[in-house]
Amino acid sequence: MKKSAKTAITIILILTILTPLGYFLIYPNYNKLIGPIKRFNIQRSAEEITFQIITELVPTKDEVLGVAIQSSGGQSIEESLNPQTVLDKKILEELNTKIIINSIDAEGLVYEGTDSHTMNKGFWHFPSSNLPGQKGNMVVIGHRYAKLPPNKDTFFNLDKVKVGDKIEVVQNDNQFTYIVTETKVVEKNDISVLQDYSDYRITLITCSPLWTSKQRLVIVGKLDKLYKNT
Repeated sequence: MKKSAKTAITIILILTILTPLGYFLIYPNYNKLIGPIKRFNIQRSAEEITFQIITELVPTKDEVLGVAIQSSGGQSIEESLNPQTVLDKKILEELNTKIIINSIDAEGLVYEGTDSHTMNKGFWHFPSSNLPGQKGNMVVIGHRYAKLPPNKDTFFNLDKVKVGDKIEVVQNDNQFTYIVTETKVVEKNDISVLQDYSDYRITLITCSPLWTSKQRLVIVGKLDKLYKNT
């Protein structure tokens, strides 16, 4: 009986010491230790790995041929547009084109214009790029912190987008679903992200890191036979 009492007292003393010690060690690092475990999603992780494998195993025609990376010198991606560019018709605006990214609760109209000031109205379709559903590269550039959540027409949370997420492009009578296959950060004058491709893709661009315009965050989605979601 005495032995049992001593054992119980020892356990209580150990717990009395370890409980507050564990609290002070774990709680300050909760986001690093517990957060990722709680946010872990098996299905989403499996999708991300699957799309990464598919992308590696099935390279685009451009990757096989080897497309050279271009640079616009001192100009940013937004400033690299040919000043002689003219828009005869604002097709996307006439069709009420909208981008929806449910994974980050983002939604907004796409506007057309010949300079970066168009972003003051909403998401800007880079005029030298392709249209939704067309073969090639549709480029959309947006502000990141000109508007903050709960506003939806902002790329504030674009860095939270992951491989496997959906980017919906919705029009009056059409809807295109792109599946995210790549996320990356490039230098602000790296215009290789604007080049055309032999597949069907959308490229979303915004500033990075948050609250700066030092670099550019780039999200790429695909709409070819491998990635199209029906």
